Amino acid sequence: MITLHRSGQYRFYVNSGYNLEPPYICVKHEGHSAKFLLQPLALQSNNGFSRTELGRIQQAILDARDQLLKHWTNIKGSEGEKPTGELLLHQD
Repeated sequence: MITLHRSGQYRFYVNSGYNLEPPYICVKHEGHSAKFLLQPLALQSNNGFSRTELGRIQQAILDARDQLLKHWTNIKGSEGEKPTGELLLHQD
């Protein structure tokens, strides 16, 4: 897992390795996890977060979406490009 962002108690990350998935971000806190597509922002899966928490998470993603997309491209690459491999925070 590659951590791209932290906001309060939430850790935002992507799974390592190149794949053809559209840009996404996963979030984890206290054993709960969720996955959001970044363009357009949409909840893809949720494992344990309440509706209220999902709203907070969605707002945190919106606040950092440009940065997250930039770092997604650096790590995963965009269509037809190779990733640069630069990391924002660290790799777990």
